Amino acid sequence: MSWALSCLTFKKFYPDIELVTDSNGKKLLIDQLGLPYKNVRIVLDQLNKYPEKLWAVGKLFAYSLQEEPFIHVDNDIFIWEKFSPNIEKAALVAQHVDEDESHYDFAIKHLKEHDIQFPTILSKDLAKKRRFDASNAGVIGGNNISFFKEYAKKAFDFIDSQLDKIDETLIGTSYAIIYEQYLYSALARERNIKIHHLFQGQEKKMMDLTNFMNKYGQKKYTHLYANSKFFPEFCRELEHQLAMEYPEYHKRIISHLQDEYSI
Repeated sequence: MSWALSCLTFKKFYPDIELVTDSNGKKLLIDQLGLPYKNVRIVLDQLNKYPEKLWAVGKLFAYSLQEEPFIHVDNDIFIWEKFSPNIEKAALVAQHVDEDESHYDFAIKHLKEHDIQFPTILSKDLAKKRRFDASNAGVIGGNNISFFKEYAKKAFDFIDSQLDKIDETLIGTSYAIIYEQYLYSALARERNIKIHHLFQGQEKKMMDLTNFMNKYGQKKYTHLYANSKFFPEFCRELEHQLAMEYPEYHKRIISHLQDEYSI
């Protein structure tokens, strides 16, 4: 339901939406649910060698494929208006700067306990800044395609060089915020490229991004990020929005679930 609502709300404002997926994703999202993506790339099966906890490698691979300006969004983001021109035209974009750096501090310590060796760019950045200043990658993209080619390569080099350190005790999300979000931000600083954020400073602090009532407010944007997607009340509101705005897709999903899980 989240994937459907995200796709459909973006389709209203951005007709050229593309799905980067694997064969299972294509079967579910396109063949069975009929989501209206303009283009579908079935390329992620080649990442099956990576442990499931390295879930963000699919996003990195999607970035690396782009040959023209793009904006990549997570499948739990919903909009009711276009992004502003300064976002659409920016060299680099992201959702916001994470204010709570404790997650990054925990992640660094956790990865060090697993003997993960960090690339020089991250070590230098942290030593210089004494803080993380990492951008949330719920939304990420921009017009600087060469940057994304370099960024994705560095991220995969980092991951591939440490694959032998991945075990059942490593926390995948803690790893992801380092090799995706922190690396993105650190490389942008090293290249002296500004990241334009959808939400800045005080604006982000005052706005509850997880609230679906945002669709009636000034910023018509909702993101069920982090642990919010595990709360039943958010899930119920998500279903309500889908049933209200796109009842035919809600029916299709309910029918699919009944067929899939009938006993």
